Amino acid sequence: MENRMPTVNRNLLYIGVAALLGVIAAVAAVGYIRAEVDERTRDAATEMVPVAVPKRDMDIGTVINEEDLAVREVPVDFVPADAVTPDNYTMLMGRMLRAPVREGAPLPGAALVPLYDQFSRVIGEGRVGYTLQVDETNSISGMVTPGDRVDILMSVEQDGGNTRVMPLLEDINVLATGTRVGEELANDEGGLGFSTMTLELQPRQAERLTVADKAGDLRVLLRQREDGTAFGLDGLTESELLRGAPRPVARRRGGGVEFIIGGGS
Repeated sequence: MENRMPTVNRNLLYIGVAALLGVIAAVAAVGYIRAEVDERTRDAATEMVPVAVPKRDMDIGTVINEEDLAVREVPVDFVPADAVTPDNYTMLMGRMLRAPVREGAPLPGAALVPLYDQFSRVIGEGRVGYTLQVDETNSISGMVTPGDRVDILMSVEQDGGNTRVMPLLEDINVLATGTRVGEELANDEGGLGFSTMTLELQPRQAERLTVADKAGDLRVLLRQREDGTAFGLDGLTESELLRGAPRPVARRRGGGVEFIIGGGS
């Protein structure tokens, strides 16, 4: 008699393979669920704390006010030890940044300096702070603020009464207006909140401005904050301006528009 190998029932084989795959899937599912539970447990255990964050990117020299900040919940591990919070922000308002800060990032107290005590820290290396007396015209009706950029023109009266206007300084950073700092409006009638403007200058620029302030009249021009374009002004005299003025137009007979130029018609 011949010896025959036992025949394997294919149905039983299929059932066994399916059962094995089911066990593997179940183990994998249990492992996945446990990993998700562990991760969510860790997330739930992370303490979130409210901090004050800037609403926009701000550069050095910016004075921080309440409207510049928002409250955000941040994981405690990412909060600086000296972070500005809803509990202490009122004590830090009116201070100036000595380092740039980014929108949405916790604001560290170390980024702020008291304007009265450590104002020199906001002045760039190799530069000086120069305080210029201003009136309502030169303060742009009090609308210049720290961090603005200004140009300065100088006008002098030459021989024969011919006035000359010339560019003196360009693209100058305004460090402070008054104390800006929240100085109370001393001039209730005119509404001007400050009578001085502190500029960040190179020493040679400060030297030129000191002489110019004695020699002629100064006019402060407020430029667009992000525009550092050199305007390339060459200066202009009164006679040059008048030589380039349009000729007077005589009165038209029989009606029409009457032009009055130079006091005559």
